[in-house]
Amino acid sequence: MRLAAGWGKPWCALGTIFLQRLRVHRPVDWVAACMTAHQPGGSWDLDVQPHRRREREPFWTFSRLPTLGGSRSVGDREQHDAKCVWNIMARIPRRHVSRVATAAVLSAALAVPVSMAVATAGSQGVSGVRDAAAAQTTDPPPSPSPSDPAEPPPSPSDSPSPTGSEEPSEPPTSVSPTPSDTPDDTQPTDTGGTDRESVGPPPEQKTEVDSAAESLAGLKEQVPEELTATVETLITLVTTAAGPETRPQDRQGIVESAEHLAAALTVINDPQTSPELREELTSVVKQVTSALKTVSGPKISPEARSMLILVVRRTSATLPLACDHRTRQELREPLLGTVADMSFAAESSENEGGSSDASETLAGGGGTPTVSKALFAGSTSNALIQDARTPPEQRDQLVKSTRQFSALLRKASDPRASQEERSEATKKLDEETARMKDEQEEAASAQERPAESLGKAAAVCTSAIFETTPEAALARGLKKLLPAEWEAEGVKDFWKADEKSDEELDVLAQLRNNEHTHGPFDVVPLITELAEVVPGDRLFGTLAGSALSCEQAAAYLEEDHDVTVGTWLSRTAE
Repeated sequence: MRLAAGWGKPWCALGTIFLQRLRVHRPVDWVAACMTAHQPGGSWDLDVQPHRRREREPFWTFSRLPTLGGSRSVGDREQHDAKCVWNIMARIPRRHVSRVATAAVLSAALAVPVSMAVATAGSQGVSGVRDAAAAQTTDPPPSPSPSDPAEPPPSPSDSPSPTGSEEPSEPPTSVSPTPSDTPDDTQPTDTGGTDRESVGPPPEQKTEVDSAAESLAGLKEQVPEELTATVETLITLVTTAAGPETRPQDRQGIVESAEHLAAALTVINDPQTSPELREELTSVVKQVTSALKTVSGPKISPEARSMLILVVRRTSATLPLACDHRTRQELREPLLGTVADMSFAAESSENEGGSSDASETLAGGGGTPTVSKALFAGSTSNALIQDARTPPEQRDQLVKSTRQFSALLRKASDPRASQEERSEATKKLDEETARMKDEQEEAASAQERPAESLGKAAAVCTSAIFETTPEAALARGLKKLLPAEWEAEGVKDFWKADEKSDEELDVLAQLRNNEHTHGPFDVVPLITELAEVVPGDRLFGTLAGSALSCEQAAAYLEEDHDVTVGTWLSRTAE
């Protein structure tokens, strides 16, 4: 703080106590806060005036504020300074009050020590005042912003106009640039249309994690003692998934799997549930929880982990249907058997090395069928079984065929089976996978779906492809469309797409530094590129019922934009 003072003069101290840069959308972007301290019996002036950037010299204007009559105590001066604070704030546009409030509070805070220094100057002279003022040059600790006054601040017109007689006889010294001259780090930067957020789960997922953990904690107090440890494991898996390093797709899969298991736990706790069903559900819950714990562990590669979590989520999604009292017993038994067998195979595949080719499985790579490929094919059937839009006839057929398929899958992945038995089961899986593909397409095609807009169909299709396709394959396929910032940092997880319009989608993703971001993608190039990632002959076997949205989007592009979308419409053209 630079002070020029002399006891006995009409003014004793003038200091520049704050200079802050404001970011506004007009040339005025500097604010200077000044304080004029008068001798006892005089007035205390405190004012803030704007200054244009192109005029580098400070622009000072002082307003004469009402003085306090009689003697000036420290309390009186603090009270008067408070009035000055609100006079200042009244002169600042309302949207900038929060940025200037700090300046006003600092002015009031500094007034007391300065006034004490002025009083001491009567016996020490001018040099004494300067020494006292020098003690205030260090930055004071941050002060909280003042709370809103009980009454609204006076308007600028209520403040007295400046008078020339009250100006100091000595002009203030120009203030050299301070660190606040540098750009403010809080200003949004241009990200090329993308919006980066903080690490950690997105708000909607944070809410889902908290809700699932709370629900499980309540169930833990009700379940039989033999399931207490299982529920504790589920709570740990859900809360751990909230970590910033977890992919949004994986987090969603873990939370939804836990919700499916919670439905089974509710039936187990129901006193009206038969002992036989309670025993069977208890076994299934333990198996699925064990599989979920294994496949979400750190020992598995990220791509394999995502695929296996997807398998567990799709498979456990049939539990609410199996637990529904309206479900026929001839369907409930194979449903629960399929959940147990596929969960066992998913957990065993980690030890058997079947998960190592998960990336090629989801990307449609060649090679002989493996347990991982069979797992994914079976999970697609389960996705169609639990889909309420699948007609009962097609659902019943899928339940039966998937039960047979899961029994083969269990034998092919069972380490206790002989090598001959496992080889024979793997060979049959190849035949069953081809047959199941036809059943999946038939069941999906039989679904009744309302007509979707281009934007809605494209969003559903894109999100389904993001969920079922390895990130490496997506990064290669969408390389030409990625924002520069995404390409530079690298995409860890393409999460989902939201509809913005028929021309544009909002794509949400997690970057490799675990930051969440989203940005606009044009529908036409996005859909045409995705059609190369997932060709038409794998559409239904990969996406289940969401494949119909892809066909709908392709039809719109062909009819309205004269754009051919890969081979997505080859089935309807036959």
